[in-house]
Amino acid sequence: MNTTHEQSVTEQDLLAAVSSGDMAAFEKLYRLYEKRVFQYVRTLLNDPAAAEEVVSDTMLAVWRGAETFARTSRISTWIFGIARHKALDAVRRNVRRQQEVELDHAIDQAHHQTNPMDRIQQDQVAVLTQQAMDRLTQDHREILRLVFYEELPYEDIAVLLAIPVNTVKTRVFYAKQQLKQHLASLHSGEPVT
Repeated sequence: MNTTHEQSVTEQDLLAAVSSGDMAAFEKLYRLYEKRVFQYVRTLLNDPAAAEEVVSDTMLAVWRGAETFARTSRISTWIFGIARHKALDAVRRNVRRQQEVELDHAIDQAHHQTNPMDRIQQDQVAVLTQQAMDRLTQDHREILRLVFYEELPYEDIAVLLAIPVNTVKTRVFYAKQQLKQHLASLHSGEPVT
């Protein structure tokens, strides 16, 4: 079973086929990354339509640039790097609409419990986690998404965000601390200071 931080042979094969113009391989690669890129881009943009457009722009850039992939990083890091640049371009084009971003579907998981109480409790935890994530800064939301949801190594995140690895570590530490504080205040019903 491949995890998101391992570059699978399948992805390498798909990208090699895409670089030679194989549309079927591109469709498979697109389906493999579409949701992940959308969720990542949503941490940077507050507009689902703009996020969808960035996904399309990103995957078009992958199609056009597949033969230029240097294989010095993981395919996922390369694709997320393209998505980040496209999203930041969209932010620059829409500066007047930029604001704090919601992390849609932060806890996007299937509910397979048969016990309704377990499902209710899981839903409550998901809502509290979403609310706590919403209170984080954009930098902290982005770093947590890359670490925990995309499972990228710190080194790849440093390359993607163009910051030192130690800065990644520091942001993760402070983001986790802030998330814990927000979760604690939400759980106790106290206002956030």
